[in-house]
Amino acid sequence: MPEIESYDSRPERPCLACGQRDRAPRDQVTLQDGNVAYYHWDCHVQVADCQVCKATLDALGTHDGNDGLKNEKLVEAYHKKVTNAEENKRPEIFTTREAIPQPPTAGQQQ
Repeated sequence: MPEIESYDSRPERPCLACGQRDRAPRDQVTLQDGNVAYYHWDCHVQVADCQVCKATLDALGTHDGNDGLKNEKLVEAYHKKVTNAEENKRPEIFTTREAIPQPPTAGQQQ
């Protein structure tokens, strides 16, 4: 299981959908040209109906609406669910390859 970063230690990145720069969790999407685009989980649900981001938000007890968890609150909820000591009590989405942070490929910036 990869180590979960604190909010303040996360890199600040822009979201391709809303343009906001912050340290909130992102979905990393590899584009056809090999570049990487980052989307807030909630933004990715709204612009691309991403089912992985939707399942992730659902597992955290939130959603893609304006009143859903954001920034530090979202990272706190993620920490709580993912670091659950009992593997079988983690939401299923956090045991799939699609929702587990993957190491960057050669040449990719983190």
